[in-house]
Amino acid sequence: MTHSIVLYGGQFNPIHTAHAVVASEVYHTLRPDRFLFLPSYMSPLKTHDSQLNTQHRINMLELAASDLGFGEICLAEIDRKGESYTFDTIRALKDEWGDAVIYFVIGTDQYDQLDKWYQIDALKELVTFVVVNRGKEKQEVEAGMLEVQIPRIDISSSMIRARIKHQQPIEVLVPKQVEAYIKRERLYED
Repeated sequence: MTHSIVLYGGQFNPIHTAHAVVASEVYHTLRPDRFLFLPSYMSPLKTHDSQLNTQHRINMLELAASDLGFGEICLAEIDRKGESYTFDTIRALKDEWGDAVIYFVIGTDQYDQLDKWYQIDALKELVTFVVVNRGKEKQEVEAGMLEVQIPRIDISSSMIRARIKHQQPIEVLVPKQVEAYIKRERLYED
């Protein structure tokens, strides 16, 4: 029997309410057999000016998954270290998972730069992209991809980090357990 697996990748530095909304909407729309958060070690298309101990990001993901009531953490990119190319990750996971149907969640920002992704044509053969509207009301996608409409929530990890640095509240912007963890560990305070 073929299993369906959703992979939701990102830096999650930290995971926040908008991430949780994306996860929830995709999970409840697709009803996969497994839903995996895939924290990146280093994304080739992002700047890394505020690196955080990887274990903290994993711990916060586990807390958020606990709040959501679903989700596991896939450490494939963390374990491999270095720049993480989605194609290499998916190819390795396909070898492990056999004939599983893999859905890969991205937002509008990533959809708009898919042409820059390493081995994008081959990657499209391995996964079905699930595109969520980020920063716009509705997202149109190309054939062979799925779109999932989410409520528009303008929250970013960089905004969370800046609010903490400037001693502004983050309650409701991150899951409650994640907020408590950030405070307890004094993360992002500089």
